[in-house]
Amino acid sequence: MDVEGFTTARVLTRQRRLQGDFHWALLVIFAGVVLLTSIVIADRLFGIDYYDLVRDPNAIAGQPKYFGLVSNLGVIFWFAGGFAALQAYWAGAGFAAPHLRRALLAGGLFSGLMGVDDLLMLHEAVATAGVPESLVLVPHMLLLATLCYHAWFIRRDVQSLLLVAAVMSLGCSFLVDAVSEHIAGLVFVEEGFKILGIMFLAVFLSLTSHAALSTRARR
Repeated sequence: MDVEGFTTARVLTRQRRLQGDFHWALLVIFAGVVLLTSIVIADRLFGIDYYDLVRDPNAIAGQPKYFGLVSNLGVIFWFAGGFAALQAYWAGAGFAAPHLRRALLAGGLFSGLMGVDDLLMLHEAVATAGVPESLVLVPHMLLLATLCYHAWFIRRDVQSLLLVAAVMSLGCSFLVDAVSEHIAGLVFVEEGFKILGIMFLAVFLSLTSHAALSTRARR
């Protein structure tokens, strides 16, 4: 056994790891500086009090802590499923199965986009500017359609029933939303379908990602 060669390899591996840690640390610092600088610019140039940007919305508004509880849980589930799928994709899961990889990518992007949209109320904000909400949601629908398309080819290898349940639940929520303003009590039904759809999708993406990573690890 070449002890000297083994020791040298360990030292080089440690140096590369330290260099990688240093680069990631610089990236985090840079992103933090950009974020904080943006807050200062918003405060000084646009008159947006930094306090309103850094505090929890309910703390600022003085509302009970449970306000928006289900909506916040939905955002968590959106991101959980999205991060799981994108992590598996970036890790090279399903490299020999193109439809699986594309399903992971489309599912991760869709879930992540929906999470950001729900968190920041993006499509509602754009809609108030005069842009039809149906037009704003086109990218969301394209990503969901792409996920379903590729999932069709791997339906025997994944828990496809969960994806079907997610699409049906989200579709019902969208349909109920179209009439919920005119009928009392339908907002509860709409949000009920929505949170179920998000949970179904999060579990589907998480299980599919886990299976893809496990298959890759066994090779």
